[in-house]
Amino acid sequence: MMASLAVTVLGAPAAYANVTCEPGSCVITGTNTIAPNASFNVTPSNVGPSYRGPISATLGNTVTTKGAFTDTFNFLLPANSVGGGSITTIAAKLKGATDLDFTSVLINGVAATLTSVGKGAVETAFSYDVLLPSGPNSIVVNGFSRGNGSYGGAIAAITAVPEMATWGMMIFGFMGMGAAMRYRRKSTNVAFA
Repeated sequence: MMASLAVTVLGAPAAYANVTCEPGSCVITGTNTIAPNASFNVTPSNVGPSYRGPISATLGNTVTTKGAFTDTFNFLLPANSVGGGSITTIAAKLKGATDLDFTSVLINGVAATLTSVGKGAVETAFSYDVLLPSGPNSIVVNGFSRGNGSYGGAIAAITAVPEMATWGMMIFGFMGMGAAMRYRRKSTNVAFA
C-alpha cells in the first residue's frame, strides 16, 4: 500500500507555477525564474510621462500542466487612457489536452465578458471602452488547463479624450473668463483731470 501511494505521489504532475508578466519579461510568480511559454510585448516599448499616443500589446501563455492557473500581466500607463482587447483560446479537441477554459479575465479587478462557441472549444474574453488610470494596471487571466492549453490576445489603449459635455463646459468657462477680463479692463479706465 505504501508503494502504491509513493508511485501516485511521485507520478503526479507538478502543480502549475503561476506567471507574472511585465512588458518584455515573464517569470514564475514569486521567483526570478523565466516563464518559457509566456509573453507580453508592448508597443511602443519605452514611453515617458509626456507620451499621449496609442499603446498596443500582445500577451499569451501555454499552460503545460493540468489544473487551475492564474497569470498576471502588469503594465504602466503614462496618462489616463481608454482601452480594450480580447484574449482567445482554441482547443484542437474538446476536453482534449489542448483544451483550456477561462474562469475569469479581470482588468484592474473588473471582469471581462466571456463567450464560447463550439460547446466551449473556442473561448474569448473581451472588453472595450475600459477606463484605465495613469500608473499601474493589470490583466489577470484565471482558468483551467487540461495539460497543454494555450491562449493569446491583444490589447490597445489611447489617452482619454474629454467628452463633448466636458469640452462645452471648458469653452463656456474660457468665454466667461474672457468676458470677465474684458469687463475688468473697461472698469479700470480712470481719468484724472
